[in-house]
Amino acid sequence: MTLQHIVLFAFPDELSDDDWADMKRQVRSWPTEIGGIDRMRLGPSINSERTRGYQYLLYMELADLDALVTYQRHPVHQHFLKWVLERDCKPLAFDYYLDEETVVIP
Repeated sequence: MTLQHIVLFAFPDELSDDDWADMKRQVRSWPTEIGGIDRMRLGPSINSERTRGYQYLLYMELADLDALVTYQRHPVHQHFLKWVLERDCKPLAFDYYLDEETVVIP
């Protein structure tokens, strides 16, 4: 069953252009390096009034729970997580299944 994985990132300071480019490069490598990802989006918020300090959002759809676990344990993802935490980021993750109960508009 397809599931959605969403992560919000709150860095204490805005990322430098180099760090933002590095973050995008790392995430964009996942479909080929990790696999199992059906859809993925990454971007900064267009406003800061209601984000409670979260500046970036990662959106992913994966085939099932096994694909999520594989992604989370993969060394490429672990390297990215270390990169994020080294910048004192406070990530917030949320995972749920896409099914008849959660999909409002297909």
